[in-house]
Amino acid sequence: MISPELGNEHIGNPVNVYTEWGKLEEVILGSSRLFNHSGIDSTFRFLYDNRDGKFSEREMTPRIDQRYIDERQEDLDNLANVLESEGVTVRRPNRLDEVQPIVTPTFSSSTTASDSPRDMFMAYGNTIIESPPTNRKRFFEQYLLRNIFRDYFDRGAGWIAAPMPMLSDESVDYSFWKDNLEMPIPTPEQVDSVMDIAFDAANALKFGKDVVFNVATDNHALGFSWLKRTLPREARIHPIRLSDSHIDGHFIPIAPGRLLCNEVVMHENYHRLPEQLQKWDRIPILDPATNFDYPSDHLQMASSVGMSVNVLSLDEERILIRDTAKLTIGALTRAGFMPIPVQLRHSELFGGGIHCSTVDIRRQEDMEDYFES
Repeated sequence: MISPELGNEHIGNPVNVYTEWGKLEEVILGSSRLFNHSGIDSTFRFLYDNRDGKFSEREMTPRIDQRYIDERQEDLDNLANVLESEGVTVRRPNRLDEVQPIVTPTFSSSTTASDSPRDMFMAYGNTIIESPPTNRKRFFEQYLLRNIFRDYFDRGAGWIAAPMPMLSDESVDYSFWKDNLEMPIPTPEQVDSVMDIAFDAANALKFGKDVVFNVATDNHALGFSWLKRTLPREARIHPIRLSDSHIDGHFIPIAPGRLLCNEVVMHENYHRLPEQLQKWDRIPILDPATNFDYPSDHLQMASSVGMSVNVLSLDEERILIRDTAKLTIGALTRAGFMPIPVQLRHSELFGGGIHCSTVDIRRQEDMEDYFES
């Protein structure tokens, strides 16, 4: 179990995170070099091509033009410069120099870049947590960040990884998430023993003493139980059923008592949030959805509105946001925030915005209770 760092005891620790909005001091930022769709399979399609529950009926193998990868990398490199200019230390994953095959006793796939490291990794308190991948292509993604995590560990941080999943067709719950929305969340003994503990770190959002965790499948339900037993006893983890996996394209906290929300998907779903969050003020994304203007053999992995809500708070005022979200930038300014527009092209194509592309490692904050009545 993670030990909490209370009071000022966190000072000097390389890792310290409890919220999505405390003053940001250090971050890991992804890289898109050698991002690829080689060897994609059912686990990939289930996550990124399953809006209707018929992911298994689509056989097309998408591709991605090199120019989009180059432009994405250019924007990520510029994002690093913006973060550093705002006083944030930036760490980057090791470069993937070659796409290599992945072969295990239960599946085969191939490696890809760590473009959206928040999908796989999170920090809470003074500990790095590696989530058990739900996508076979990302099975060894932690190798690209191992030297960074080892450095944090050497300097006093905790470092734990969830049990590695088998990711066999039998151990993955392929049930359609919308069919599970009204189902109670099962306890471990209610889940078939063949099922993996598997979830993405982006299923969770941090609110100080409280963590909200989305559960769409039996794999996620096991992940919720594992995380609940792993976080400090003082922490409270709230399971919800909201989406297929990640929730930082639906809503995100940007300051105590304030949420930035994707009204397209949230307007009928606020009742699914913990009761305390339902009382928070909401700022809706105002920019309309845009067309997915790419070749027909390119896969849309996220919505434009979802990527606009996918912001990164530097503190309770400064917010990095996509420069295309002009109406929302105006709304945030009127609400007293200081939005910092950043270019991050092709987020819908890569399935990750500014929040997805980063992992907050150290914020200037303590564990506080923001859910008090």
